[in-house]
Order: sequence, then C-alpha cells, then structure tokens
Amino acid sequence: MIFYSEHGRSDVESLEELYLKSDVVMVASSLASTPERLGKLAEISREYGGKKIVFDIATFKSHVIKAYTGFSEETTVASVHPMFGPGAKTIEGKRFIVVPIPGREEGAEKVADFIRSFGGKVTFLDWKTHDKMMGFVIGVPYFIGLGYLSFSRKLRLEEFGGTSWAFLETYGKAVLHDSPDFIRDVLSLSREQIEDFLNFLRENPPNPGALIGEFEREEIKEAYRRFYKTLE
Repeated sequence: MIFYSEHGRSDVESLEELYLKSDVVMVASSLASTPERLGKLAEISREYGGKKIVFDIATFKSHVIKAYTGFSEETTVASVHPMFGPGAKTIEGKRFIVVPIPGREEGAEKVADFIRSFGGKVTFLDWKTHDKMMGFVIGVPYFIGLGYLSFSRKLRLEEFGGTSWAFLETYGKAVLHDSPDFIRDVLSLSREQIEDFLNFLRENPPNPGALIGEFEREEIKEAYRRFYKTLE
C-alpha cells in the first residue's frame, strides 16, 4: 500500500507518482477536495494511460460523480461508500455501497469484485438514491445528536440527566469527533431529509404501542442490554 498526502506523511512525492506506482487508487479526502483530487487523477490517466482502478470513498456523491468523466477509457472507475467507521480492524464481512458512474457503469462491477476479494459485502445504488439514503441514516442522526447536545448545554441538563440523557449526550459528543467542515457538509447535504424527518414527526407523533408490535420481545430486551452496555 502506498500513501500520498499533500499535508502530511507520504510514501511518494506526488499524485502522479502515486498513480504510476499503483494498480488501485483510493481517494480518501474531504468532501470539498475530493472532486479536485479526482480531476487531477483524470488528467494523469489521460496522459499516462494504464489499466488502473480509481474510486473515492466520499460520504456523499453529488459533488464527485462529474469528476469521473475525464478519466481515460481504460481506467476503471466507480464511487464507493464503506458503511463502517475508521476503527474497523478488517473489512472482512463489512458492507460497502458501490455507486456506478453514469455512462461507465461496467466499472462498478470490477470495483465490487476488488472489494469482494478482501471479503467485503457489496450492494449497488445510483448516486441520487445513495445520497438520499445517507441523508436519512447519517444526516438525520447527526442533526438529532447535535441538536440535543446544544439544547442540553443551553439548559444545563447535565445537573439532572440520567441514562437516556447520557446516551444522547454521548452520541452528540461523538459526532464532534468529525471535523466541523465535514459536519457542516453532512447537515447541508441532508437538509431535505432532515425536513422530511421533522414533517414526519409533526404528522406522526411517536406511538409506543404501535412500535412495540413491530419488534420481537427478545429484540427489545437485547436493545435494552446493549443500551446500558454502551454507557459502561
């Protein structure tokens, strides 16, 4: 594995050298800088050619998809979203979403095969569906966690809070482990989904009786055990 960064430790001197010495290039940059990185790689691919695999792992895809249009035809491209955090020790059994590049869909299967070769589990989504779903599964939780954390700090709820408060406060603080720029991007790109969530709550206040009927009793008990274990 060869690593390149413009801001820290690198194994090579340039993005060009990285491309020439690699068979597979994964772009793991901020949401704002990923399109620029891909654009530079596209220029390099046109200049030097080579049957390379190039993919990014950006959380949202709307800003990166167009950056793939400039790659040489022999370069295999797709966009990827690993559905697990940086603390994972292995990708064996972990879930990945592979997003095909419009007009170059055949690259998605090749990238998926590469991921499967390491034991990853792959599903496919078009970029619009992907970003919509990420708004619901990342953006809405971030909004809830940070919203409650801000509310708690304003009212000084730490003087009164119990386990439910601690759980939400802990999650809100954990979100802050991400950079402020990334968090702002997530919330901005999830605005529509956050609004859908708020509208849903206005029209459908939580109904505990109905929700209980949607789960097995043992599933609820296991969630309760995991809830307290998280706070140990």
